[in-house]
Amino acid sequence: MAVPVQHINLEKTMSMIKGFHHLTAGVRHAQEDVDFYVKLLGQSLVKKTVLLDGEDPIYHLYYGNANGDPGTLVTSFPFRQRGVVARPGSGQVRVINYSVPNGSLEFWRARFDAMNIRYDADIVARFGERRQRFYHPCGIEFDLVESDLDQRPPCVENNVPEAYAVRGVHSITLSLREVEESVRFMSEAIGFRLVGDEGPYHRFETHTGGPGMVVEFFHEPDRLQGSSVYGEGTIHHVAFAVDTIEQQMTLKDKFMGLGYIDTSESVNRNYFRSMYFKMPGGVIFEAATTDIGFAIDEDPGHFGEEFQLPPWLVDRKDELLSRLEPISV
Repeated sequence: MAVPVQHINLEKTMSMIKGFHHLTAGVRHAQEDVDFYVKLLGQSLVKKTVLLDGEDPIYHLYYGNANGDPGTLVTSFPFRQRGVVARPGSGQVRVINYSVPNGSLEFWRARFDAMNIRYDADIVARFGERRQRFYHPCGIEFDLVESDLDQRPPCVENNVPEAYAVRGVHSITLSLREVEESVRFMSEAIGFRLVGDEGPYHRFETHTGGPGMVVEFFHEPDRLQGSSVYGEGTIHHVAFAVDTIEQQMTLKDKFMGLGYIDTSESVNRNYFRSMYFKMPGGVIFEAATTDIGFAIDEDPGHFGEEFQLPPWLVDRKDELLSRLEPISV
């Protein structure tokens, strides 16, 4: 039963969300995805496992810094194997924004040229930060955002210099047809602060703020609704970090008390527990716990070296591998 919202310590729930945990996208081929994150962006392949929903084996590939720290993680489902294509549109995360040091964008533009990656001709500025738009091979949009406030360890695979290296997810940009109810949700339900507006963009931060703590709304009233299915070409959901299942359930009770009843139970994802919920604009959010981690099946320093499965799928390892395309790092 949901706890009446007036009985919940609102300041306590505001501090539960620690920023981003991960983002999850549907992409095209597994190998080109590995090449994009590891060869191009210098991230580490933190974990090779499978999508835990459905019967067909689909890779679940985790990328981030070498420690696999929450807030640096982007994960992929390569869906070309299944042939499912999702429709980009409103009600989705439209852009994943990575944090890089000030003065880095020219290095990255040269690297995009050398590695045949599509990017926009113009560097733009928003909320006082320079940004460079570029594109995953499957079409998903990314920005590099310059900031000297990000002290997370750099992602330096494939000879990316530390002075220019990605530090982690800086922010996300949501595409929304309407924003008023979603503005209310960000404040009342999950405790983000509205810190600025710039044209059709609205910027929110957690109570601490800074890179890894930022959500942007992009108001696109004429953009058609995107799909919510797992499929190639869209970012399916964004996960925020919380400590424990108990915090997930506190948030769930708060959402229910406010009338946001589109929430899931806590789901076992092996490396964390997930509780999913939809914000009014239709974007799928998740609260993911930080109390398990990637060291349950591989030692730190060796993350991503072997194909891993949760205990309930271990006896199918040979079968699942035989149905997945080989990938190399």
